Amino acid sequence: MLDITSALKVLKEGHSIHRPDSDLRKTSYFIKKENGKEQLYVRQTRLNSSEMVEEPSTFDWDDLTATNWEVVTPASTPH
Repeated sequence: MLDITSALKVLKEGHSIHRPDSDLRKTSYFIKKENGKEQLYVRQTRLNSSEMVEEPSTFDWDDLTATNWEVVTPASTPH
């Protein structure tokens, strides 16, 4: 389990992260370059649908204080 500082480090290394014990189990965050600038993105399934969306995002206060971040592995990729 990672705190936000460690989670940000692995994000910068190119990994996706998520909080599997949160209400957002099927949500992960990753960094995407847009116009040469790194942006935080969220990947999640739309409510009442199986459609996966990726969109720009920010962290909430609960995310910043959480200590249960994990690197997303192929077996735990949110769907």
